[in-house]
Parts: sequence; structure tokens; C-alpha cells
Amino acid sequence: MSTKTLFILGLLFIIVSAYFYAQNDARLTQVSLKPTDIDYQAEQIKALQTTETGSVGYQLTAAQVTHYQNANTAVMSKPQIVIRPKNEREVTLVADQAQLDENKQIAKLIGNVTLTSVPLLTQNTSMSNLPVKMIGKNFVGDLVNNTVMTNEPLTFIHGNNRFDAKQFSGDLATGDYGFGQVSVMIQPAQ
Repeated sequence: MSTKTLFILGLLFIIVSAYFYAQNDARLTQVSLKPTDIDYQAEQIKALQTTETGSVGYQLTAAQVTHYQNANTAVMSKPQIVIRPKNEREVTLVADQAQLDENKQIAKLIGNVTLTSVPLLTQNTSMSNLPVKMIGKNFVGDLVNNTVMTNEPLTFIHGNNRFDAKQFSGDLATGDYGFGQVSVMIQPAQ
């Protein structure tokens, strides 16, 4: 074969492999959990995850946890995750169930999910100090980067303001939230 043919085949291989690499979204893959892989089960757990610098990354409580050793995954019922990012807000995620990938620190929150963001200091009564609440289903949270997202419909509530959206992604550390396909109903004053 000539060098030109090998170069073209190599280029095609790189393009195809890049396509498959881009399509592999590790956050949304399903983990095969088998009863024989169960390492331990516990009830009424409370856990604290720290960062490399020793500060608190997040606090986790759950009614029940089942740990699968081969998948390095914990399945929890009634989990509550509390994150205190650097923007002086406390973010709480509550769900019906969750799967936590312990290697990647990715939490799949399954079923009804409520995200509440409350300011830690409430001296100022401006709109930015009001609690933010989001109610939806099936969120995915990256506990290392403090990000959360969902492709399911959700309701956003901030003070007297309320709207529905079909998608959500947010950076909990900065408070930057992005919504897709937002619908708002405006009621006249009474």
C-alpha cells in the first residue's frame, strides 16, 4: 500500500473513533447491578465527603444504602445531598432513589427530585437572597464539579416567580443555571 492510502485509512479511523468517543456519555450509562455483587447494606446512613484541601465537598444521608463492590456503586433510598459551594448558598438535593458512582462521584437521582438553594446569610431581603426551588424527575449530579442537569420537565420557583422548563443544567458553585424550552403563565394582578 502506498503512504497516501495508509494516511487516508488512518484519518478515517481517527474520525470514526472520535465519533464513538463523543457519543459515550458516562453520566447516563446504565450500570449492571447483580445481587451477587452486593458488598454491604446499611440503614440510616450519614456520610461526609471532603475535598483534597480538607474542606467539606458534600454531606449525604439516606434511609438505606446497598453497595455493589464490582461496579463500585451505591444505591440509596431517600437520599439527601447537601452541598455548600463557595457562593454562600446551601444546595440540597432530595430524591426517591439515587445511584452513586464512587469513582466518578456522579449521582443519578431517580424519581421525584427536589433541588433547594438557600442563602446562608439572610441579612439582605433582595431577590438574590430568596430560596430557589426546582422540582422535577431524574437529575444527574457531578459532585466533584458541583454541576447538575436533567432532560426531564421541571418547575422552577423563586419567591413569587415560577416557570416550567423541559431541560435544566446548572453550576451550583457559581449559581449559573440554564433552562431549555421555558414556559411561563402570567396571571393578572387581582
